[in-house]
Parts: sequence; structure tokens; C-alpha cells
Amino acid sequence: MFRRLITRLERALAYFPELTLKGTPEHVGLRYEDLWLKTEDGNNVHAWWIPGPADRSSTGQHRPTWVYFHGNGGNISARLDGYRAIHRRVGANVLAVDYRGFGLSPGKPSELGTYADGRAAVTEAIRRHSDQPKSVQGPLVMFGISMGAAVASRLAMDVKPDALLLESPPSSFPDLAPLHYPWTRLLPISKIMAYRYETRMHVTQLKVPTLVIHGDQDDIVPMASAQRVFDSANEPKRLHVVEGGTHDRPDMVDEDRYYDVVNGFMQEFAIPGARSRSADFAAD
Repeated sequence: MFRRLITRLERALAYFPELTLKGTPEHVGLRYEDLWLKTEDGNNVHAWWIPGPADRSSTGQHRPTWVYFHGNGGNISARLDGYRAIHRRVGANVLAVDYRGFGLSPGKPSELGTYADGRAAVTEAIRRHSDQPKSVQGPLVMFGISMGAAVASRLAMDVKPDALLLESPPSSFPDLAPLHYPWTRLLPISKIMAYRYETRMHVTQLKVPTLVIHGDQDDIVPMASAQRVFDSANEPKRLHVVEGGTHDRPDMVDEDRYYDVVNGFMQEFAIPGARSRSADFAAD
């Protein structure tokens, strides 16, 4: 009973979903397709497929595919202008997914649940990415924001994407708990927390080009957390610190600079199709 109580409390403190969508990609001028993806445990989660610019097919330019994992609040409609920036500045397809309990996705969120939801999204993204003509098939990229960075890095252990982009990544939830809930300092928090989201541990096991982006004014996930993730990651890796950037939208401080860094990293390290990957994931 105590364990159930702790888990219920932890879920309430870990997740802040919004059920109502604030809009769709159409509201920012993007074509999109509604998807319902079946997870390995029988759930159905809602996602959007936003195809990249059509002119890339005619010019022969590479069209990357980004799998987009949002954080522990809101839902997939919270960053519509972010999808538009990726579409225009990177020329990428985007597959964005709502975890169970977020937006239109049914169920209650949990750490293993978010990984299962993410697997369904990655499986679909790989299928659609592979269906593109080889001449325009760009790199497969996993992009995670905050808690989504932990989801992306965990799934990258199985998928081996061409690049991993982590924005405002927590080193782990147990590391953050004492910062936001001081009373947890009185508890053996690292032993009793069920939801861990161990980004730092995940990246130690990866050999994937990794870009960590973090705002130096982030008061939700401190800069030291991102530094631990970066220090633990294997080469090739880069750290981009956004001066004046907070937890919410560090890309908006200087969007030109943000995407210059992203595109420069991709051009240097993310060779399309350089890594073997499978749509069949091992279970946690």
C-alpha cells in the first residue's frame, strides 16, 4: 500500500499533461496527418506526421526525419512554431507523439509507458523514413526536450539513429527531486523513486553523435544537469549553451544561431543511413 501511495504521489509530481490541443500544425501553415499508433502493451497513442518541404524531392536535397519527444507538461500542440522552424530551417519530416495521458492519448503516464509510446513512434518514423526515395533520404534524428531527452536517449540505445539532439536534458529525475521538492532530501530518494529517466546513464551506452543544448538561465533543469549528461556522452558530441536561455524555448533567444548550430552539427556528423537500425525493439 505504501508503494502504491508513493507511486501515485510520484506520478502527480512528475507529469503535468494537458488534454486539450491548442491547435494543429495547420494553424502554422503545415500539412500534417493524424496518426494513431499501437504500442507494444496494446495502448493507442496519438501522433502527428508532418512531411518535410515538397521541393526537396525535385532538387535532390536530403530530407531528414526527426522523431520529436516533448517534455513532462502540455502536449504535442505546445510547440507548433517549433515544428514550423524544423520544417523550414532543417527541411525535415517531423513525427511528434503524445505520451499516454497527454493530449488525445488515453491512459495514465508512467516511465515504462512513455518508452513504449516512444517505441511506437520510432517504429512508424523508421517506416516512413525508409519509404522515401534513397536520393533524398536524410538522417534519422531523435530529438528530446527535457523529460523527452530521457525518452529519446533510452530509445536511441535500441534504434541507433544518425543523431541524437537533447534540449534541456535532466541527468535523472532523482537528481532533480531535491531541487524542486526540498523535503525529499530527508528521504533515500535515489532508492525509492520509481520514475528515474536516467538520461546520463543512457548516453554512456551510446555511440551516436550527440548534441546537448541548454539555456544558462534554466531554473527547472539546472545547467549542471546538462553538463553531467554531456560529460557522460561518448564522442562525437557537442554542447551548445544558450546565453540567456531558460527552460521554456531556448531556441527563441536567437533562432538563427540555434539552427545554425543544429545544422552545422548535422552536416559534420549525421551521415544518412550510416548506422544499422531495427524497428524491432527489445523490451525494457
